[in-house]
Amino acid sequence: MNKPRYKRPAAIDLGDLHVSIVRGPNAEGRWYWRARDADRATVWTGWATRDEAAREGAAVLAKPKPNPAQRGVKTVGALITAWLAVQDARLDVKPATRASAHQRAARLRRHLNETPIAAIRRDTLEAFVSARLAAGDGIRTVRGDLVSLRHAWRVGMERGLIPVGALPNLPLRINEKAYVYNHRTPTPKEVARVVAKLPPESALMVQFLAATGARVGELISLRRDQIDVKKGVIRLDGKTGPRDFPLTDGLIELLGDRVDHSDKPLVHLGVVDAKRCLREHILIACRQADVAPFSPHGLRRMAVDRMARAGVEPAVAASITGHDPVVMLKHYRVVTDHDLRSAARSADLGLTLRLAQSLILQSQESTP
Repeated sequence: MNKPRYKRPAAIDLGDLHVSIVRGPNAEGRWYWRARDADRATVWTGWATRDEAAREGAAVLAKPKPNPAQRGVKTVGALITAWLAVQDARLDVKPATRASAHQRAARLRRHLNETPIAAIRRDTLEAFVSARLAAGDGIRTVRGDLVSLRHAWRVGMERGLIPVGALPNLPLRINEKAYVYNHRTPTPKEVARVVAKLPPESALMVQFLAATGARVGELISLRRDQIDVKKGVIRLDGKTGPRDFPLTDGLIELLGDRVDHSDKPLVHLGVVDAKRCLREHILIACRQADVAPFSPHGLRRMAVDRMARAGVEPAVAASITGHDPVVMLKHYRVVTDHDLRSAARSADLGLTLRLAQSLILQSQESTP
C-alpha cells in the first residue's frame, strides 16, 4: 500500500560527470538524481533507478560539445523562448508547472526581452531586481523569476545557444519579519469549526486534506477513477511521484457518490485558480469562526504532526504524505513546550543529578 524502504544507491562517477541522489525514493522505488559536470554545473536531473541514472549520465557525456563559434540566441528574450520550448516538450512536467514557467517567462521578457546575452552582468540583474521591487512585485516572486532565468541559462549552455559561462549569482535575502508565510498548524477542533463555515465544495476539500495530509495540487488534479475501492487505496500523484493512500471508511463516507470510477475531477470549485480560491475561503471562514488563520498547507502539517504524536514511524509517515523523512521532521513536525517537557521526563534526564546527589549524601553520612 505504502512505498517500501529502499537501500540508498551509491553515487555514480563517469569521468568528469558526478551523478548523485538529491532525494527520494518515490512510491515506485526511484530516486531523484542530479548530474554535475567538472564545473559543478547541473546538466541533468530526474527520477530514476541507479541503472537509468547511469544511462542518462552516459547520454549527457555522448552529446556533442557546443562549438563556441556557433551561438543560437543573442537576447534574453530569445533564450527564454528556447527554454520554454524545452519545458513544453518535457513529458514529466505537470500542466500547473508548465503554466508557472510561462508566467515567469512573461515577467522576464517584460523587463529583459531585448537585453543582449553579453550584457548580462551582476549590475544588470541588480537593476532588474530594483525595477521589479519598485513596481510593487514581491521579493519571493522576483527570486523565483531569477531561478527560472538561471534554469534557462543552463539549458542555453547545454544546447550551445549561448557561450558557456556562469550566470552572475545574485542571492536575495528575505526579511522574515516583513515577508512571513502562514506556517500555523491548526488543531482538529479549529478545523471542524472552520469547516462549518465553508461552502460545501470547499468544506469537502478541507476535510479531505485534513484526513489525508495531501497537497492541495494533488487533490485538485485527483480524478475519481484514481479511487480504488476494491484495493482500498487512493492514488495521489504529486511532485515526489505517485503514492497510494489507504482509503478509510471515513473517506468513503465523505466522498459518497463521487466514487463512481469516472475520469471526472473529484472536486471542482468552478474557478481557474482553485488553490487561491480555497485559501481565500479558509481565511474568510477563519474570521467567521473566530479561529486564527491558517493556510490549506497547514492541514498537511497537522496530519504530519498527528502521526508523529501517535508514534508512527517517520519512514511510514513520510511514505503516506510523500515526504522525505528528514524534510518532514525538519519542516512539518511542530515541537511545543509540552513536547520538550515530555521528552525530558521520558528520557529521565535527571537521573545523573539524582545519582550524584545520592553519592554526596552517602559521603556526608559516612564522614564522622
